[in-house]
Amino acid sequence: MPSKPSTCYECDANCPIEVELDEAGEPTGIKGPDCPRCYAQIDRREHPQRLLYPLKRVGPKGSGEFERISWDTALDTIAERLQAIRAEQGAPSVAFFAGYTKEARPQLQRLAHAFGSPNYLTESGCCFSATMVAEKVTFGYKVKTTSTVVSPKTRCHLVWSTNPRGSIPPFDQHPLANIRTASLGEDGPSRRMIVVDPRRTPLAERADIHLQIRPGTDGALALGFHHLIFANGWQDQAFLDEWANGVEDFRNYVRAFDPARVAGICGVEESDLRAAAELFATTAPAQINLSPTSTVQHSNGFQNHRALILLSAVTGNLDREGGNRFFNDKVMPKPIELFDYCRAELPPRIGDEVYPVWTRYWPAGQSMLLPDCILDGRPQPVRALVAMGINTAMWPNSKRMEQALGALDFFVATDFFHNPATLQADIVLPAATNLERPALIAYPGCAYQGELRYRRAVVPPKGEARPDGEIFLELGVRLGMGDRFWQGDLEAAWAEAAEGIPEEIREEVYCNPNGVTVYADAIEELVEHGFLDADRLYRLRGFPTASGKVEFDSEELRAAGHDGLPVYREPAESPVSTPDMARDYPLVLTSGARTKFATHSQHQYLERMRRGLRDPLIEIHPEDAGGRGISDGTWVRVSSPRGAVRFLAQVTDRVKPGVVHCAHGWNHANVNELTDDRHLDPISGFPPFKSGLCQVEVDPEPI
Repeated sequence: MPSKPSTCYECDANCPIEVELDEAGEPTGIKGPDCPRCYAQIDRREHPQRLLYPLKRVGPKGSGEFERISWDTALDTIAERLQAIRAEQGAPSVAFFAGYTKEARPQLQRLAHAFGSPNYLTESGCCFSATMVAEKVTFGYKVKTTSTVVSPKTRCHLVWSTNPRGSIPPFDQHPLANIRTASLGEDGPSRRMIVVDPRRTPLAERADIHLQIRPGTDGALALGFHHLIFANGWQDQAFLDEWANGVEDFRNYVRAFDPARVAGICGVEESDLRAAAELFATTAPAQINLSPTSTVQHSNGFQNHRALILLSAVTGNLDREGGNRFFNDKVMPKPIELFDYCRAELPPRIGDEVYPVWTRYWPAGQSMLLPDCILDGRPQPVRALVAMGINTAMWPNSKRMEQALGALDFFVATDFFHNPATLQADIVLPAATNLERPALIAYPGCAYQGELRYRRAVVPPKGEARPDGEIFLELGVRLGMGDRFWQGDLEAAWAEAAEGIPEEIREEVYCNPNGVTVYADAIEELVEHGFLDADRLYRLRGFPTASGKVEFDSEELRAAGHDGLPVYREPAESPVSTPDMARDYPLVLTSGARTKFATHSQHQYLERMRRGLRDPLIEIHPEDAGGRGISDGTWVRVSSPRGAVRFLAQVTDRVKPGVVHCAHGWNHANVNELTDDRHLDPISGFPPFKSGLCQVEVDPEPI
């Protein structure tokens, strides 16, 4: 049976695959990693509900009433409407949004800025970017990206709310999921492990210590670690003397976070806190294993994350082999997004007005402000939207986002399937899947090593679907900018991006189905200067921060009007900060735990994936379930001040008493209809998806 090489794009790991084809060239099977997402690719392509033709809405918004139109009609209509809105209200009133897939981001961003709008937005307005910005402000380098790469030299892991079995391919086979710990009495080399998580994950069950914190109190717990480290003299004082800015003020601040107070805030045993801090601080080298979102999707998440990552600095584990390594830039494609033009020539982006630290580091506007822009005209008015892979479930208080989309003068979306967002659109365009589109892929990899590869389409698009990138290039042509958009040729766009790859490896990037490994120059530079251990890059380059050192007290944050220290604040909604609200909504609501059977909302249409996850589940502790008459398998009504959603109860002691966890990404049971959109993090603009309040009751309505 013939086959062609490709890459999977059911998440952004870009695992290599082989696509088996029949005699007619149609895909019949996938050979790749043992991952349920991998095998779902053909299911998506062949799904009977997949969008295959351009559609125009003919009924009321949200009605689902559409009629088929031609591509020419669709593209001409979009171009005419965008030009009219630009003429009447200005180019910035048109926003451009990129969700999944991410591969066509360069073409969409180029379209936004060439059109004259600075307001290119992405799903990173609530995912990953806040961890990156917090790390850049504090260290000048990213560390999250490398934090789940396991080093043989690590002796202690501090796993902070990440669960590789559900979130990091290859899931059950990930090295972090199979750490041999002394507490299990296993033979062979062993490590020590501390897990911080409101849920008792499989990794927590293997840990020496599990700190089952109340969601949103990560900052207090981290500051409690710091208190004990300084109080016991466990800090790396030589590193701090040479490379720390503001450490004395920080040390004075953490004196207030004594073990008894922190244990009370976080809901953990004081003895476990003391033991965990000592284990981490005295078992070197130690590595903190981080999540892209768990610590930052709170109303004070940015500072919480800073408090946490500073543990690596205070113990001298920063950029040390076995500790938390810096992520170093490698060879990358040439930027074709026109972002430099945007910064130099276009008006401020959405978010520049309120989150200037975040927008200084992130090349987009803050998408969490989009409902305010549409409904209230603040901080900027938005009247039209061009979106790729958008779903209202990505926004807190999602019904308000749905209302906002319905209030737009014009809205166009590309996608594989309808969802609550596309039902509000004026025109919906069918997107090609990763098997049907080419892409130049730059996979960031680990600290010093990355990968470049060119993926070709292995099968033609079904129906009249087109690659998202091609759609945006063609819109550029219809808007009279053909020369700037390669006359609609997607392969030509990728070829220009490939000009940024050194000529000596460019051909191999295109021809080698396994891709080309590329390296950062940092290791070479270290060795050339006699640092044969090839770590602690700061010995050569220092820290690219405001002070040139690790920012315990951030000058950059102070200049922007924020606390320079990683000050802890209670979640905006909690039993402590809002006791009146807690009388009606007494349970702490968290969400977003990952599973290998779903990437957000992308897989709920696919039966193969639904077999692994049939229903939207809420995990509730037996103590909380019993008094409410809830048993395992009961349909319940979960409510907050924003609304109510139905979930299926899973009664389990995996969650902390007083805390419930709801699955995310279900269109018909969207937990983010309940989450708070009014208390975004003041530095990043991130929503508090993972710490709010709710009530849970038996649902009286029949299924």
